[in-house]
Amino acid sequence: MVPSDAGALSPSQRRDIAVLVVVRGISFAGDGVALVALFLRVAPRGHAWAVAGLAIAGSLPFVVLAPLAGHVVDRVRARPLLIALGLAEAVVCAGLAVLTGVAAALGLLFALNCLVAFSVPGYTTLAVAIAGPGNAARAQGPLQAAQGLAMVVGPMLGGLLVGLVGQRWPLGLDAVSFALAGAGTALVVHDRRPAAPASGEHGSAFAGIALVARDALLRPLAVDIFAFLATLGMVNVAEVFFVTQTLHGSPLAYGALGASFGAGTVVGSLQATRLGRDERRRVAWLCGTIVVVGLLVGAVALVRHVGEIYPLMVAAGVAVGIANVMGIALFSGRAAEHLHGRVFAAVGAITTAADVGATLAGGALLSFLAPRTVYALGGVLATTAALVFGALALRAVARDASV
Repeated sequence: MVPSDAGALSPSQRRDIAVLVVVRGISFAGDGVALVALFLRVAPRGHAWAVAGLAIAGSLPFVVLAPLAGHVVDRVRARPLLIALGLAEAVVCAGLAVLTGVAAALGLLFALNCLVAFSVPGYTTLAVAIAGPGNAARAQGPLQAAQGLAMVVGPMLGGLLVGLVGQRWPLGLDAVSFALAGAGTALVVHDRRPAAPASGEHGSAFAGIALVARDALLRPLAVDIFAFLATLGMVNVAEVFFVTQTLHGSPLAYGALGASFGAGTVVGSLQATRLGRDERRRVAWLCGTIVVVGLLVGAVALVRHVGEIYPLMVAAGVAVGIANVMGIALFSGRAAEHLHGRVFAAVGAITTAADVGATLAGGALLSFLAPRTVYALGGVLATTAALVFGALALRAVARDASV
């Protein structure tokens, strides 16, 4: 077993974390390539419903399957499960490359994300198990940085490849990335083995959701994170209109915003490994960075030129990178190890539901509000939610410390 006390990681732990960083980075980049290819395959055909369907097929499995995915992750050894999932994902993605119809794209993307709904909490719990719950931030910092870097590289590479060779080869590349992820996971030495729950503890598929709902700290944090991600999702809908229509920026200027944000998350994720060495500091960093993001979103509403947004986006990315790492460290620290899969799956469901709901809300708001107003409203809502629920979380930490 990997020791759970905080401190320096052993050489074998560092090696395994490095393997996971490479594996997840390749997989996330491949996903970015594939999503660009799929949307560019469907959009020119004029099927607006199909574009919306792709977004739903990419999100719905994470919400619907969260209890089952977490339950399986907590009941099966991590390495064999993730290897099998990687190979299965490669097969499904190969189908996306071969079959070009809209219906096939929707069905196969849904099937693919049903598998990914299991692999996401699987990799998160494996990383925590490798480093130990006390070192969760040390493990998650590089992993979140790899995801942020993939956010920059994947879509850009996808657009380039579609322009050069069409949609089929980028989807084939994503299939290869899944196969490499599965094979690469076999190189990991440590494993997470299922542990039996303690006497009297709840062992159902909904145990993770139940823990978050009843925990005095995790409950306000979950609401805070939901409100925070809902705000980001809402303004993401407004972003393209704000940049291209309100500020008269070019498509390149719009694309560079995502790259700026992704670059910021890389920096923030790596810096987070040096911060928040105890629960109180982690809560303070998480809530504080969410407040910062809310203020930055509100500040975007004040800009007059596209160039003024980039430093705000980089700063927001840094804050989000820190928040992601602190959130995983807090949730893993508060939950018993045998519940990690179900807790992380529950968090994934919360974040995905926030994103989907916010996308719908953003579209509705833009039907009668200007993009600048949506940014201002989003900033006020995010900052208010962060202050209210952040204060509740800090009070819960202080109460625990006084007991």
